[in-house]
Order: sequence, then structure tokens, then C-alpha cells
Amino acid sequence: MKCALCSNTIPKTRKRSAKYCSDECYYESKKDRSSRRYALISAAIVEIKKNESILGYMYSVGSMNKPINADDLSSYQFNFGLSTGEHFDKQKGPCKVVGKYAYHINPDKSLIVWKLK
Repeated sequence: MKCALCSNTIPKTRKRSAKYCSDECYYESKKDRSSRRYALISAAIVEIKKNESILGYMYSVGSMNKPINADDLSSYQFNFGLSTGEHFDKQKGPCKVVGKYAYHINPDKSLIVWKLK
């Protein structure tokens, strides 16, 4: 059987289920898996923080009684498929939560953003 990392032959002294020829190959592979997992997780966190800052800006614009549109989010490359939760409001209907902000898009594409407590 061949090592999953370096393709050397796995010594017979190791278990039959061994995937690596040595502890060094095992730990090197483990470090690689860990760094890939971290990159995947941190990319999602960065995207959530970006969405949250965009909603924070839209919240401040909305608090000045200026109309905001869902297309405004698109112009800032807002990721509509990413949220940290969902909420159903009796008056507004289904809402998405991103960090400390929530938003609702009306059928006429007007946007309502509010800050959570």
C-alpha cells in the first residue's frame, strides 16, 4: 500500500489501516487539512462581516429617512445567500439576520434594515 502523502510504500510494521508511511507524513497531512479547513471557515466569516458592514451602512442611510432599495445592496456586492439566521416578523414578514442587523425586502424592492438588541 502507498502513503497518501508521499506515495512511498507503507512499512509492514504499521497498522493495516495506516494511510501514511510515517508519523511525519501523518502530521504534515494533518497540518494541511487543518489549514484548508481554517481557510474555508474564515472565508465565510469574512463574507458575513462584509454583509454586516453593508447593512450597517444601509441602516445609517435609512435612519436619515432616505429611501433604500434592494438594488443598493447588489451594488455593494451583498451576498443574499448568506445570513446568520432568519426571523418572522408579524408586520414585515420573513426577515434575514446578519450579525447585529436584520433586513426585509418588500415586494416593491424597498429595503427595511434594523439593528437588533
